[in-house]
Amino acid sequence: MIAKSYDLLMADVDYEKLLNFIEPYLKKEDLILDAGCGSGYLLVEFMTKGYHAIGVDLDSRMLSLAYDKLMTLNFNPSLYEHDLRLPFHIKVDVIVMMFDVLNYFKGIKKVMKEIKKALYPNGRLIFDVYKSSVLTEYDGYIESEDEPIQYTWEIHRNQNRLIHSVLMNDEQEKVIQYVHPLSYYKEILELYGFKYEIKEGIDPRKHYIIAYI
Repeated sequence: MIAKSYDLLMADVDYEKLLNFIEPYLKKEDLILDAGCGSGYLLVEFMTKGYHAIGVDLDSRMLSLAYDKLMTLNFNPSLYEHDLRLPFHIKVDVIVMMFDVLNYFKGIKKVMKEIKKALYPNGRLIFDVYKSSVLTEYDGYIESEDEPIQYTWEIHRNQNRLIHSVLMNDEQEKVIQYVHPLSYYKEILELYGFKYEIKEGIDPRKHYIIAYI
């Protein structure tokens, strides 16, 4: 199953370092929404530090892995299957979208519209997106490994798209990511009334953006 394989590949990310980067923008009393939470690694970090966090993801397989991970650590999971382009029907203080979640959308206007509606006044949106340079850097990229799982990962560029072809345990999956210039994200944030800061973070391939309403 691709979800389990992806979970294994994401296990070596330094989530504590990522949370240390995010934490200056959080308050202990915040309700945090991890939008595109995947298999729940960042949720574990939030809950370990005592934050109240909930997770949403479009992939039910990922949510199942997140549920098992949180239950094993005796946390009480609050997880929901949800398309980020649709209304959240909840208000939160902070929305976090890490690991290039927004790059999976061809356009992000609908996502940003719903995010703004889901944030309390003075709410914060924290996300990362790929820098435009990855379009050149990753065109023709091939990676093959046997441990901890056997996989072959190829990436090709088509205009502003990165097309990932991943073969894991005899299962093949194609994933498309859309890479826009930084100006694109600035324009949409401003369209919906966000103020923002652009930061360098733990991954040099990405822009990290802290947005406020």
